[in-house]
Amino acid sequence: MLCIQSSPPLQASGPGLYILVLALVVYSCYHLPSLSIEMADGEGKAVSLVLRIVALCLSVAAAAVMGTASQLVIVDDDRGSSSYAVSYTQYNVLKYFVAAGAISAVCSAAALYQFAVHAAAAFCSLPLVPLLDAAAQGLLFSAAGAAFAARGDWGGGVCDAAGAFCWKVSAASGVGAIAAVSVAVAALAGDTPRRRGGGGSGGSCGDC
Repeated sequence: MLCIQSSPPLQASGPGLYILVLALVVYSCYHLPSLSIEMADGEGKAVSLVLRIVALCLSVAAAAVMGTASQLVIVDDDRGSSSYAVSYTQYNVLKYFVAAGAISAVCSAAALYQFAVHAAAAFCSLPLVPLLDAAAQGLLFSAAGAAFAARGDWGGGVCDAAGAFCWKVSAASGVGAIAAVSVAVAALAGDTPRRRGGGGSGGSCGDC
């Protein structure tokens, strides 16, 4: 007989969570570019600023949730009682998720600072904010996708024994994917002034 030390929380629905994340990504790719073009410059900057703060918070939250993904499993059988621990540190893909979430949080914080205080004017020859946004998106999307894939490969074995552990993995993956979408939308919204202004080469350094 298999016993779990703590009562597991509500199980995350795997297919439903995947569909939700996919829907968010598709929505951001096909609908939000036109929305960013229609927004006024001031509204676009405000939306981008808010979404960058959200993305930073979600990146930290995703790394923190995955970093605490562990569970003690107690097994009772004819030979007596034994226990073993299941932790994210046992899986390279989950360790990558934690590292990617932390690095993306640093990138998001740097981009937020540059975007908020206009310090990027000193880096006009190098589009620093777009590079930071691209790095954060790449890390978050790759980490979330890898974690989702690993979660699917486990099937019912690991998750039947350690439901709370799998729930945290799924939750962290979902939060990380939403953070990536937030960065993408923030980049689109913040790019509105340059689209409306008609190009980047003729702009002044203060418009970076």
